[in-house]
Amino acid sequence: MSININVGIIGFSLHEQEKFRWIFGAGLERDRTYHLKDLMVEPNIDLLIVKTAAESAFKKLERYQKKYGSLPVVTAGKSPVEGYEYHIQEVLLLSRVLKVLDFVALACNDADKPPCEKQLSAENDSINVGGQYDILVVDEDEGNRQLLRDELLKSDIPLNIDFALDDTFAIQKINDKYYDFLFVDAETANFEAIENSLKVNARSSVVMPTTKTETVEYANVVLRILKSFADADEMIVSNNYTRVERLTHYRVLLIDDCEIMHEILKTELEKSGISLEIDDAFTGNEALEKMRQTTYDFVFLDVVMPGIDGFETCGEIRKIDGMSKLPIIMLSSKDSPLDEVEGIIAGCTTYLTKPVDSREFQKILVRILHWIEEFKTDKKP
Repeated sequence: MSININVGIIGFSLHEQEKFRWIFGAGLERDRTYHLKDLMVEPNIDLLIVKTAAESAFKKLERYQKKYGSLPVVTAGKSPVEGYEYHIQEVLLLSRVLKVLDFVALACNDADKPPCEKQLSAENDSINVGGQYDILVVDEDEGNRQLLRDELLKSDIPLNIDFALDDTFAIQKINDKYYDFLFVDAETANFEAIENSLKVNARSSVVMPTTKTETVEYANVVLRILKSFADADEMIVSNNYTRVERLTHYRVLLIDDCEIMHEILKTELEKSGISLEIDDAFTGNEALEKMRQTTYDFVFLDVVMPGIDGFETCGEIRKIDGMSKLPIIMLSSKDSPLDEVEGIIAGCTTYLTKPVDSREFQKILVRILHWIEEFKTDKKP
């Protein structure tokens, strides 16, 4: 007799989701049959598969584990993850997926599973593709919701998009799920209530107050940010860091009014083992003067500085000849989530939160070095 097993996946693209469906469909005539289920609406999930390349997926995993209780977890990616018993290497190869899943110990006791209420949505408008990032759109205007949905789905970034007609529905969703970004109609009566709900739930979500004229622009800004995150997630597990020529010499400019931050950044740069020449600037104007005289490979730029701030400095850097492709890593405070959005609009390449996390710093540095090498390759005749 075949055992039916419901599987939830976290952090996978739409293309990868379809491969899961094909793999599970190909294994129907077996002792165990697997069925891909929507995590937000299915009350009976038997196991979870999480993509190790997506660091943010593990945040979602914690949330789902609280909802479903203690479920077996299978990691999927190039390398096993410490603390997890089951792992699929090079995910989505048929034999490897089923071979691993067949050995997972399952409780399969529906009575022990807490009920999972079907999430409220605006006209059942939610889109869940097992995505890496979660977005909530709060707008009673059907045309605006459709516009945002169409714009966001133009990207190949794996997204889960939920919709709410007003703040009441939005707060119910926020209480039940972690969202990376929220698009909220600027004229929503209880906009403040939505922000307070995020604070109560200790969420660092970025809230984008939108109007009809800004909808597409803000959607594209968020997609650029998420693409930056996705690139970093993939890079950290790609094992390509050694491919960058370590004898290559780089020149970097640190722009921050805090001397201690300069020392922290230098310490992290030294950990990389690459050959670097480091210059310092403590104001935006000082940085611009140095950049007009010296060619830098990449720049770290603080947001809050005396005189012109980091956003204005970033915009001025982009106006200098030859600086349109320069990697600019903006340093942002964790208690200012909109810094990230303003930085992207100003022209920064990516951002790093303070206080600096060593692992996150090294991950971003890997990505920056690859960008530089790829740019040099593109410029070769």
